[in-house]
Amino acid sequence: MSKSEYLLIEQGISNKLSRYFSGTPKLVIGVSGGADSMALLYAFKQLEVSCVVVHINYGLRGVESDKDQELVEQMSFEWGFECCSVRLNTEEMQSGNFQNWARKERYKIFKDLAEEVEADAIAIAHHQDDQIETIIQKLFRGSSPESWTGMREWDAPLFRPMLEFSKQEILTYCDEKSIPYRDDESNTDPKYSRNFLRGEFSKKMNNLFPGWRQNVLGLSDFGMLNEQMLDELSEIYLEKERLKLAPLKKMDKVLAGSLIKRFLEQFIPVASRGIIGETYALLSAQTGSELKISESVILVKDRDSIALQKEAEFTKVIITEKDIEEVFLEQGVELRLSNQVDSDLYLDMRKVSFPLTLRRWQNGDKIQPLGMTGTQKISDHLTNRKVSTVNREKSLVLSDSDGTIYAIIFKGNDPGSGTISELCKATDSTKRYLLITTKKQA
Repeated sequence: MSKSEYLLIEQGISNKLSRYFSGTPKLVIGVSGGADSMALLYAFKQLEVSCVVVHINYGLRGVESDKDQELVEQMSFEWGFECCSVRLNTEEMQSGNFQNWARKERYKIFKDLAEEVEADAIAIAHHQDDQIETIIQKLFRGSSPESWTGMREWDAPLFRPMLEFSKQEILTYCDEKSIPYRDDESNTDPKYSRNFLRGEFSKKMNNLFPGWRQNVLGLSDFGMLNEQMLDELSEIYLEKERLKLAPLKKMDKVLAGSLIKRFLEQFIPVASRGIIGETYALLSAQTGSELKISESVILVKDRDSIALQKEAEFTKVIITEKDIEEVFLEQGVELRLSNQVDSDLYLDMRKVSFPLTLRRWQNGDKIQPLGMTGTQKISDHLTNRKVSTVNREKSLVLSDSDGTIYAIIFKGNDPGSGTISELCKATDSTKRYLLITTKKQA
């Protein structure tokens, strides 16, 4: 790479800064210490871009991880950038894929810092090879054509100004400019999909299909074309909170699925193939059929459409003894005092400690169900009582200020009103009852 060629990287980045920002932006830049992010940071130095550097230390490589951090901090100081290093505790990862967890934590830190320093964007050093790997992974996972566009240069707040440059061009730039960087040996471990693609897979593809990289990048054009087509069809066939049935039933199933995906992703981050299929099945379901797609969103089959129904978010309610002197009503749950039983759910008033709390049940909640000597997780109890998936999430609990749960209150159309705790059951000696009545239509 000649001098004029490696300056193309700086010129290319400068052009993208001018394209997406007016004036000189303030950026947060993620820097790992590898060649890509160090090259981007150096280019920003040459272009006099205001940056706050953030480095994530996962501590997975011991001393080597600490050396990465030292390099980033040292060069940030020498090049005149403020640097923030964050050490993550990998023991906090509950389960599952480490790379997915690390990515989620990393971007959360980037976004939190960007908000704190009022940055215009978060700069990421993704390059052309990363783009190729992203598109291939989407192909292998069966993603729809509109996702073949891959990563975008500007996907607010993320800014990727090096997508047009290959890894080799970046390495040559580092060499010509004497930019220090560190290699992470874990990037060659083939157990990770990206490492396999950039290693053994890439070498064999180079021998068998010369020019395959450009062909893969060319798929992004088809992705954009498909996306534009869906934009136009969405304007015709989709309403803000309603899917029209007649046109969808006439369409090819694949096309209908793509439009359904568009519709769903207005309300949920990612519409999986499974949830798209379940939504498609609603086209031929009975009027009134429901499908819950998130904590607060339900789709309902109408006669000529599938309509969106949003549930009001329920926050806990504190109930004092004075509140139930007259009828107390909240979220379709009625509480009242009585000297006789005329409700499915009833407690011995003497065994209840006020103030009470009415709230949604949470993972880890336990109750001692009526007739049992031990406690049971509410999640297990709802399963045993065959409460439907949709109505499980709607179920409420009534507890005291210490968290002791007196009752589970079922919502929706499942049989039964709920479960009372053994701790507050009424007996023959009970004089005053706390009655709980549920309004099934609520």
